[in-house]
Amino acid sequence: MTDSMTMPGAPPDSLPPGTPLLQGQFLIESFLNAGGFGITYLARNSLERRVVLKECYPSSICCRSQSVVHARTRTDKTEFDLVVRLFGEEARRLAKLDHPNIVGVQDVFEECGTGYMVLDYVEGNDLLDIIELEPSRLGPPEIRQITRKLLDAIGHVHRLGILHRDISPDNILLDSKGEPILIDFGAARDRARRASRVLSALQVVKDGYSPQEFYLAGSQQGPSGDLYSLGATLHHMLTGELPIFTTFRLAALAEQKPDPYVPLVGRVPGFDKHFLGAIDKALNVFAKDRLQSAEEWLEMIDDTVRHRKLSAKVSDDPEVARRIRELVADTNAIVKVEQERAETQRAEQARREEAERLEREAARARAREEALREARESAEAALAAARNDSATVARDGDGNSLVRDNPERRPGWVRRTFSGLRRVASTRRVGQMEGY
Repeated sequence: MTDSMTMPGAPPDSLPPGTPLLQGQFLIESFLNAGGFGITYLARNSLERRVVLKECYPSSICCRSQSVVHARTRTDKTEFDLVVRLFGEEARRLAKLDHPNIVGVQDVFEECGTGYMVLDYVEGNDLLDIIELEPSRLGPPEIRQITRKLLDAIGHVHRLGILHRDISPDNILLDSKGEPILIDFGAARDRARRASRVLSALQVVKDGYSPQEFYLAGSQQGPSGDLYSLGATLHHMLTGELPIFTTFRLAALAEQKPDPYVPLVGRVPGFDKHFLGAIDKALNVFAKDRLQSAEEWLEMIDDTVRHRKLSAKVSDDPEVARRIRELVADTNAIVKVEQERAETQRAEQARREEAERLEREAARARAREEALREARESAEAALAAARNDSATVARDGDGNSLVRDNPERRPGWVRRTFSGLRRVASTRRVGQMEGY
């Protein structure tokens, strides 16, 4: 294969576009990435769907002649064959990971002298590109959601006895729906490095993201190492900077100096102390001081889970449970007294309002009676005056009265009669307006 056949940015010994694999079931489209242990391609399967092909290609112990991969020397052959076998075993282990936030492994096969892993193709950008080019996409709500989903995915990985060993922003994709997808497990590379004398010189670490035990050959590694890497990834998302390298922190502690790491709690707006405190705890230098599981991390940042766990702990302590029961009983007694007092106050208020209403009604009744009495007296006086005046009224030839009705010239008794009648009518209207 000549250089002219390779793709831009691809190593010279990568497969060129158009290369068929597995009897034409897969067709290489383009180069994606390369590392010390393999090469990754974009390809299409027989259904014309895009997939990702990862080729086992530990370049320090193998090379390619035409399309066939073989060990560089006879001495390397045993190690190369072992690496290819471990690659296939790891692919079959990863195929068991069935989770919406973990890239799916579709198939694994051997061809051209090496192994291949077929992975789902995820349309989207990795977190590293987003952090550097579109940081505004990652607000507090988005980061909290990404964190919970990644923790759920990592917990699923750990429950199956697998470690990722390479969690970092460039190995987390955000798909077209904004879902985080965990890709590119580094556990297979670590197994190959441990099994090969030549590959053991290669470090499967990323400065800033890897915990200190990943740097030490033969060190014990566990879930807390993956959680450290997730914490470093979140630190980068929140601050735009990597946390200080664990090698520098170890050096400071060895000299009995303070840990140079600056905690996130209290210095990142939009996040509470529980969320930031969980990241700080995950980023402890020593594994024993970190969060030990994804479930423990979720408990720290999820209010519902945290309160439920606290309640469970309390119920297991008889003395605390007794004191809580007493406190609840005292609180209920106080609440009952206050409720009774409020009820008494409401009843007293209702009695006062009823008494005031009855008093207003009685006052209106008295006013009506007084108006009627005055009207009757005025009417009686009018009748008496009419009898006395009847003999002196001037009449015409037909016997009609010659006196015109003029309100201003009415006798006093007439004006008092009309006044009394108006007061009665006015009193009745007021009663109707007030609803009586």
